[in-house]
Amino acid sequence: MEIRPGIHRIQTPLGDRFVCLFLLVGKDRALLIDTGMDQTPGEYLDPYLDAIGLAPEKISYVINSHADFDHTAGNASVRERCPNALFMCHRLDQPMVEDIELMISDRYGEYGPLHDIDESDESKEFVRSATRHIPIDIALSGGEKLRLDPNWEVEILHTPGHTYGHLSIYDRRSNTLVIADATLYNAVLTATGQPAFPPTYRYVDTYTASANRIAGIGADTLLTSHYPVYQGPQVAEFIDESRAYIDRLDQALVDELAKADAPRTMKELIAALGPFLGEWPDSTYLVFPLQGHLERLELYGKLQTDRRDGVMTYRLNS
Repeated sequence: MEIRPGIHRIQTPLGDRFVCLFLLVGKDRALLIDTGMDQTPGEYLDPYLDAIGLAPEKISYVINSHADFDHTAGNASVRERCPNALFMCHRLDQPMVEDIELMISDRYGEYGPLHDIDESDESKEFVRSATRHIPIDIALSGGEKLRLDPNWEVEILHTPGHTYGHLSIYDRRSNTLVIADATLYNAVLTATGQPAFPPTYRYVDTYTASANRIAGIGADTLLTSHYPVYQGPQVAEFIDESRAYIDRLDQALVDELAKADAPRTMKELIAALGPFLGEWPDSTYLVFPLQGHLERLELYGKLQTDRRDGVMTYRLNS
């Protein structure tokens, strides 16, 4: 649907959730933000383009907001439809956006050696089967602008935290901000609005800074990849709860470590904190933010690390 003049939101299914593509259509050029899965362009983008009467050749720019397969896996499929489009992402996420095996090993598989927490072989095979990556044409840093017609340009913002190279797109004309997964509320939601799993931010300080930057823009409309459209006061409510969750998790982690009579493993921390922090059916994805919070405590000299049976353990300094 068209959310603001020229700004289209295309919602596509992702298991019991959804992932959105965004299409910004100017008089001269169009920008596609994210590509979904390999089958997404054929099943959802093509019919939408037909419905609004836009030729695929009008898409001049494709931006991957960040290095997660549900945002990049359709790149080759879009390239086949839009052979002259320039594909872009942030330079810090570029290696994973171009190589699904690197994304699987370094992003989704990061916690296997540390904590014995990893995606199943079946899950990894699904990711591979749903993905066709291609080389990126232009690596971005944030701060660039794209002109879609003589009277319309959009700004590219670097909003890291979920990944190192996460990007958001700001349309000053309509005061609309497309943030993809830059902030993630207090849970990632199912299509029916129920908690699916914890927010999967990874780098706490930059995630906090990005949330503050997004809040400071004061957008009238906020467009995300896995949540409804937020408008007016809903925008501030979404960002405020995203920021409040960071503080709740941080304090809960410190409290849990403070009362522990022995060093805790990541699995033990997830088991203890999951029921307190949310109502999602599976707390395993707490490993993403917890890793970031633990690294920050260690950086500040507040944490000791060790190994037990091959996995990391954590305790507060006395």
